[in-house]
Amino acid sequence: MSLVKIELGGAPVRSEGVGATVLFEHDRMKVRRIELAAGARIPPCQMHEDVVFVVVAGRVVFRAAGEEMVVASPGAVFIPGGAVTRSMEAREASLVLAVLCRPGSVSETDGGSARP
Repeated sequence: MSLVKIELGGAPVRSEGVGATVLFEHDRMKVRRIELAAGARIPPCQMHEDVVFVVVAGRVVFRAAGEEMVVASPGAVFIPGGAVTRSMEAREASLVLAVLCRPGSVSETDGGSARP
C-alpha cells in the first residue's frame, strides 16, 4: 500500500474560460482538476470510461445521454461509461474534480473487487 497526496491548488482560470490540470494518473484512473468561470462550458464529448465529477465549489449543470442535472457544492455526480455524450456548464465560478476510471479488473489484494 502507498499513499499519494494530491494537491488541489493550481493557477486560477481566466475569467472567460476553462482550466484543467491532471493531478494524478495511474493505470486505471486519472484525477483532473477543472476550473470553470461563470457561464463557461465544456462542449459535448464522447467518453467510454466511468467518471465521478465532484463539485468542490460552485454550481455546475452536467448533461449526459439526454439527461441534465444541476450539482452544487459540495456534491457529486456519477456518469457511467459507454459511448455516452457528456458536457458541463458552470452556473457560477466552479471547481470540479473529475475521477476517471478506466476499464480493468481490480484484485481483492489491491483493495477492490473484480469487475465482471
